Amino acid sequence: MFHFHLAVLLYCAAISGWTTGRILTAPDGRQYRSGVLAVKLKPELHNLVSPGCGLFGVPALDRLNHKYGVSDVSPLVRSPRLRARKHGCELTYILRFDPGQDVFAAKAAYESSGLIEYAEPDYMMPVVAVPNDTLYPLQWHLARIGAPYAWDVFRGDTSVLIAVLDLGCEWHHPDVENNLWVNIPEDLNGNRRFDTLPAPEGDIDSVDQDSNGYADDVIGYDLFLSDPNPAPIRPEDDHGTHCWGIANAVTDNYKGVAGVPWNCRSFAFSCGAYGLISQLAAAAGIYYAIDKGAWAISMSFGTYNTSPVMAEACSLAWDAGLVLIGGAGNDGQNRRFYPADYPKVISVAASDQTDRKTWWSNYGEWIEVCAPGTGIYSTVTNHGYGSKDGTSMATPVVTGALAWLKSAYPELTNVQACSLLYACCDSMPDSLYRAGMLGAGRLSLSRIILPRYYCDLVLTDVRFNDASGNGNGRPDPGETTAVIVTYHNTLGWQDATGVTAYLACGQPGVELLKPEASFPDIAAGSSGNCSADSFVVSVSETTPPQHLLFSLTVTASPEPAFPDTEFQVVCGEPRILIVDDDNGADYEKWYAAAFDSSGVLYHLYSIRASGSPTAETLRHYPVVVWFCGDDSVTTLTAADRTALAEFLDAGGNLLISGQSIAQNLKSESFLADYLRAQLADSSTGKPYLPGIPEDPITRGDTMVTGGGGGANNGRSLDGIRPANHGIGCSRFRDYPDTTVMSAIRYAGTYRLVFFSIPFEAIDHAVSRYVQKWTLVRRILEWFGERLPGVVEAPPPTRDKRPYVLRITPNPFTHNAEVEFIAPTTGIAELRTYSISGRLVERQQQPVRLGGRTRFRLGTPPLAPGVYLVQLVTANGAFCQKAVVVR
Repeated sequence: MFHFHLAVLLYCAAISGWTTGRILTAPDGRQYRSGVLAVKLKPELHNLVSPGCGLFGVPALDRLNHKYGVSDVSPLVRSPRLRARKHGCELTYILRFDPGQDVFAAKAAYESSGLIEYAEPDYMMPVVAVPNDTLYPLQWHLARIGAPYAWDVFRGDTSVLIAVLDLGCEWHHPDVENNLWVNIPEDLNGNRRFDTLPAPEGDIDSVDQDSNGYADDVIGYDLFLSDPNPAPIRPEDDHGTHCWGIANAVTDNYKGVAGVPWNCRSFAFSCGAYGLISQLAAAAGIYYAIDKGAWAISMSFGTYNTSPVMAEACSLAWDAGLVLIGGAGNDGQNRRFYPADYPKVISVAASDQTDRKTWWSNYGEWIEVCAPGTGIYSTVTNHGYGSKDGTSMATPVVTGALAWLKSAYPELTNVQACSLLYACCDSMPDSLYRAGMLGAGRLSLSRIILPRYYCDLVLTDVRFNDASGNGNGRPDPGETTAVIVTYHNTLGWQDATGVTAYLACGQPGVELLKPEASFPDIAAGSSGNCSADSFVVSVSETTPPQHLLFSLTVTASPEPAFPDTEFQVVCGEPRILIVDDDNGADYEKWYAAAFDSSGVLYHLYSIRASGSPTAETLRHYPVVVWFCGDDSVTTLTAADRTALAEFLDAGGNLLISGQSIAQNLKSESFLADYLRAQLADSSTGKPYLPGIPEDPITRGDTMVTGGGGGANNGRSLDGIRPANHGIGCSRFRDYPDTTVMSAIRYAGTYRLVFFSIPFEAIDHAVSRYVQKWTLVRRILEWFGERLPGVVEAPPPTRDKRPYVLRITPNPFTHNAEVEFIAPTTGIAELRTYSISGRLVERQQQPVRLGGRTRFRLGTPPLAPGVYLVQLVTANGAFCQKAVVVR
């Protein structure tokens, strides 16, 4: 029975019109598709070919087509607009024939015709290496150090040996056994595994076959108990199994976790029990590893006291060409820890998901390097998996990285490997790093590998040339602007040639008149821009003020390591002024978040910093948002009321909020004449606010002024009645007088929405209650403001891969729909992880094979950021990235 992913591949081929065939393996190990052959004709045939119905129109070639049963001849370059003739690409054709035919025999026959330049099977190219281990998405540390980039270049070498000195290793764990080193002379039954039965069925005969001083050491040894079985003494001693898996778990085996180097081999050692490591056993393990040709030794243990036995063993191992790695300790101290601080050992501190030192990791000038050490998922005893924290976990991460480095570049000495490892570390946003207490920084395989094969084009400048418009250097409504982009190629990376970038923007009203731009070649360490061939962008006159989000994708030779970039630019002038009148509180953040979610532009004005705004200041904005929070001392001074009265008399739009406004102004005519209200109750004590069904703002939805999704400052909650043609928007639940309102609106010579409760207190943590950003959008629409539209999704196309997750819209603000065609019948689980690997949401539902299935993201709300959405089914796990913006 063949794998599910292969079945999907063949299904994709069938629905796309390809010859399905089979995926076969060529003599050189590459995979190819049967029944398909590409041929490139010689240039002299350019005007003679008229392909169709399996024929070229060239007799000699058509005879070969007939011989091999070619059913279709189609050009590789199909668009007549492409200028492909310069490179001869238009002479390449795809032949499809009976999948049972020998592709390589057909290749030889066509090449011997003398009419073609080459023939080539359809080799299958793997994507950037991401292993199929089911728990890989939980291993945040692998992506953080750039392991997938390293795996794409080289996937370990079984001749590179790792020694993890620890509390034993559960060597029969399914994610351990296949990556165990095997001592061939001691493998008496020759099956390349450890069998604890007596010979000849097993490997136990108490004879030291290889004369190394250890009898029956097939996969390593228990150096603590002098026993050939290196398994832990008790299941609780799973520390060694966990560290072993981090360093070298079997990778790409459709189960469990992945190891850092992908494909090395490791000894199984036990050097202690009950949470303690014997120094003598550990030293013996070092000598054993030297004798057997190990490269890297991982030591996730230590003490604050030195040991000459261990120091000598470490020195000998280094002189023998090995690398040794030790954990720095977990006491949060600047205190030297051994064996990590021996001169010949790499001392490793632990970093977290933000690239800062974990609070418990030791630190100091004696640290060489940091590595991820918190929430590290790996193997544990009883064939299980689990997460652990500690410099113990960071140590095998570095060990595995050095094993990969030796695999990829076997000529490296231990001195060279360590120097390269340090030179390519990432900097850390930690004051201890800047003070020299965290060594070279956080381990990075990507910085080792990428500069050797990629260029690094970093967006450094974006200029909008709107000389034909208002000349303010941005794309305002009604303008057509040239966009000039500058890239810098990082020193030490590859020179970039043939640089071209593509600009995209999915926001309504933005048209890309020229979405492609070319650049000069950009050598490493230099910059280049597209001033000679700029992008051109046109913004519609009706586009409301907003931030425009653009995305750039750059191509070059060699490929850019990070081709995609996003940038924002302001379009238009803000039409909204938010006046902060909360007497020094920080409630403005709730208003900023609510307006940001609608994508509108605004200015923030602080009365505490700048004094009361003048009427002239207010008149610059069609909409004023004024909030007083729970201030009951300086609420709407005489100067404030005068400025607001002039603003409203001129036809302005006002959203005003504050739980003490009505009671403070109950004797002022401003309350009735401009806010269209009168005080009914200075403290209703009712936090639930049901909306009026026919009201255009509340629409019958209920608000609640309590909970962690708001400022939680609703203490007074004035009750008000409409006055002078004001209309109630929401009431107080369980309040006996139904004429008493919590919000009033007015539409006459001006428009007004007055909340007698703190608008910032409206909770958004419970989805069944209406949220602040929804109310803001409704209020602005009622004021007659044009709001930014939803970012347009790409045009809908039929996805040839039925298992792929489709997230619409993406990016999204509040909610998105995840849609897929179920690849199996049973239970499908949708898991949403933060970019740091934390599981934030889990949903399940039954599915039927081939059925269209949907999940909803964003209920409860997701904070802005990047998420990994994973669909888990019995037939595989599939992932997609989602982005939440506000």
